[in-house]
Amino acid sequence: MSQDPQPTEDAPLTLSPAALIRKSTVIYGAMMLVGLLLLRFGHKKLAPAFALPMAPLELGRLIAIGLIGALLLLILSYFFEDWFPSFRSLKALIMRLLGPCSVAGALYLALITAFGEELFFRGGIQPFAGLFLTSVLFGLLHVGQDGPVSAWSIWALIAGLLLGWMYDATGSLWPSIITHFGVNAVSLLSVRRAYRGWVEHAGPGGGPERPT
Repeated sequence: MSQDPQPTEDAPLTLSPAALIRKSTVIYGAMMLVGLLLLRFGHKKLAPAFALPMAPLELGRLIAIGLIGALLLLILSYFFEDWFPSFRSLKALIMRLLGPCSVAGALYLALITAFGEELFFRGGIQPFAGLFLTSVLFGLLHVGQDGPVSAWSIWALIAGLLLGWMYDATGSLWPSIITHFGVNAVSLLSVRRAYRGWVEHAGPGGGPERPT
């Protein structure tokens, strides 16, 4: 059974929550901009990629695809955490970095990363490079502590294949954005909860400042 990550005291926080949000806004904002430009001028598919169907059943289908995708990737993440120690170690580091974030900050990070990566990879790169190569690049973006290829990279490769298939199958970015946001939101709120538990267990003076 997977367990909450247990960080060590020698794994310092490298960014404050405010600095992390500022840095993420710049990086993922730039990815969004590049993706939008490629969709608009490179592929001429900006409007179709974001169009919402008028028929309620078709709109519900897009939402359902996104929610089912998020559930599948969260289940896969659960098993990866059981199977791979490096996956658990990386989650512990992420907890140390993101744990102090507020709920609003965690949801903001989930939203901006979902839009940034989906616009850049699925909307901008995939029509040029194809599903498999784009998914490989997406996996290599998610490097672990021990080098360019890790359990996290493999998980991200699988996620990229699913997200890319959604875009190819529907012609819409909304299912992949919903999936990406759902996975990130649940994951960030989970590590935030684990961080709060760790701070409470450490006791006064035994850990970093308690998140609000």
